[in-house]
Amino acid sequence: MAGGCLLIVATCLLLETYGLEAVSSDDNTGNVLMTRRSATTVLRRHRRFNTGVLEEFKKDNLERECMEERCSMEEAREVFEDNEKTMEFWASYVDGDQCKPVSPCQNGGMCKDGINAYRCFCVADFSGKNCEIEIAKQCSLNNGGCAHFCVMQRARTACQCARGYRLEDDNKSCTATEPFSCGRVTKLIGKAASAGRTLAYDDYDIHEDFDLNATAFHYDDYDGLASNGSRPRSAGNAATAGEEDEGIPHWAFFPTATTITTQDNDEQRIVGGNEAIPGEIPWQVTLMSLRSVSFCGGSLLSEVWVITAAHCLTDHQPPLNVTDYIVRVGEHDLMKHEGHERDHRVVQQVLHPYYDARRSMHNHDIALLRLGRPVDLSERRRPVCLGPKDFTEDLLKKAQSSLVSGWGRLSSKGMVAGKLQKLRVPYVDRTVCKGSSRYHITRFMFCAGYDTERMDSCKGDSGGPHVTEYGDTWFLTGIVSWGEECAMKG
Repeated sequence: MAGGCLLIVATCLLLETYGLEAVSSDDNTGNVLMTRRSATTVLRRHRRFNTGVLEEFKKDNLERECMEERCSMEEAREVFEDNEKTMEFWASYVDGDQCKPVSPCQNGGMCKDGINAYRCFCVADFSGKNCEIEIAKQCSLNNGGCAHFCVMQRARTACQCARGYRLEDDNKSCTATEPFSCGRVTKLIGKAASAGRTLAYDDYDIHEDFDLNATAFHYDDYDGLASNGSRPRSAGNAATAGEEDEGIPHWAFFPTATTITTQDNDEQRIVGGNEAIPGEIPWQVTLMSLRSVSFCGGSLLSEVWVITAAHCLTDHQPPLNVTDYIVRVGEHDLMKHEGHERDHRVVQQVLHPYYDARRSMHNHDIALLRLGRPVDLSERRRPVCLGPKDFTEDLLKKAQSSLVSGWGRLSSKGMVAGKLQKLRVPYVDRTVCKGSSRYHITRFMFCAGYDTERMDSCKGDSGGPHVTEYGDTWFLTGIVSWGEECAMKG
């Protein structure tokens, strides 16, 4: 009897839990059972798609294949019978829809789900993974409006200036903070250069005091020479600079510039150019033998650093030591003393870590020279500016032309120039560049020059500057290295 009471109580609790209870009436007070129809409403098991006949004999169904149980991609493919629709379903089926409930794409971008990923299709004027970057505010558009360098910071552009310049309150302009900041020439000289004319000596107004008692040569004091001046490294013994306290950043090693037109060092590089205006290229230096013979060019990077081509030092037997040559700054006419020349001893020469003359004379063809004493800067002796890698490459490729200079031969097999020569050369597309040479053009080289006009750099120009103007500032964009004879067609 006790067991029967417990059964009745349990049944009543079950019915009350599911909102159902037996209806009692005067005529039915003793009946605790429900009708068959009412009982089926308490617990109902839905009929599965996979019941009855074998599944293999049924038409593929998404709910049967992938909802009631886990399916494979192949099973899903049998349902859709279309690869694109299958992938759309599979992307959300495997790991959920990355685009829901809230799309990660900003600024009206359309989100497309993927497997463990998503992709945003941005509307015009926006880019980035989530369409978060406004193109008008990117460095790729007009250099971000910056006078010098444009960098991306927190998905927005920010302007920076070269060493010796200050960023103005508009966060775009750069103002020189030193008397002889890098990359500038006097307005008069710059105006004449852009007009392509040569000034008479009466036109010069470079505001420099002449020292009438100056001697022809100003050598560094031997007592100030470093005792550990080293010879150029041989293959496998890379020398490293290790010093950036003199304003030479880690990106001082630029790709070496080649002319479009190489031949072995018998004809190393300006043919067909014009005489430079004195002071027009104030960063140009010349490497002079102790017999006062100019054999290579270079560029002044700061008061104590010069950059040149590594082969200028190694293409000798034996390779040159720091005591075998001097660096002359402020030079224009090699045949006479004009009062602006200064000679400096070299106390350290640093070849590019990967330069190996035995494997390739011109790959990584870069060397830094540390001077024994700082250069006395002036309008005639001023460093060229250096830019970050991205800025420099972009400037090089987009500029209409760049400028190379030196005291090389005036013609193939001809005489060496007595006065500094200059030549504007365009950047050459890389495909054309590689097709124009019978020598291997590495990714650390580029071509600059003409295909049909007989203008080129020539012997003696090696190591000299390849510079490009941006705004009113000149930046070093390469180093003259080699070419296929002087002014050879193609």
